Amino acid sequence: MPDRAGIFMDRDGVINRPPPPEERYITRPRDFQLQPGIAAAIRLFNERDLPVAVVTNQKAVAIGRLTLPTLQEIHERMRELLAAEGATLQAIHYCPHRESDQCECRKPRPGMIIAAAAELNIDPRLSWMIGDQARDLEAGRAAGCKTLLIGSASVPTSLVDVYLRKTTDLAVWTQENFHL
Repeated sequence: MPDRAGIFMDRDGVINRPPPPEERYITRPRDFQLQPGIAAAIRLFNERDLPVAVVTNQKAVAIGRLTLPTLQEIHERMRELLAAEGATLQAIHYCPHRESDQCECRKPRPGMIIAAAAELNIDPRLSWMIGDQARDLEAGRAAGCKTLLIGSASVPTSLVDVYLRKTTDLAVWTQENFHL
């Protein structure tokens, strides 16, 4: 088992601003906008040699609202926006399935985290899952991670190791908890 820690992050609502409720999904690269402060936090993880992997449910693919090529373009825009602020992602894993597909990759199951951990040689037990919904933290717990909730979602306290009100708080938390 590797002895390296890493960071697993949800995408929508953590890395990017969520779409308007009537849209429900980011379906065009131009609609992808970073959350305030998230690039600074990812850059700090990078500086501390903590690999960052995105693990994101993308049901819009399964229901025909988004194609895989467009999803790749959205992820390329995400990488470009982060790179412009000196931040990089080491992996992106996505689940293109519906809940009813009962796949192992869709959060709250831990499949994406386990796959990203294997790819990056990370021990989930030393790592953090950062999300804005209960399913993100449930997946993190199932993989053995510590969990960090960002935002105001109603989540059982038993799932939350750390709570931050907004994404701009993540950089400060990172500096305080992961020293160079």
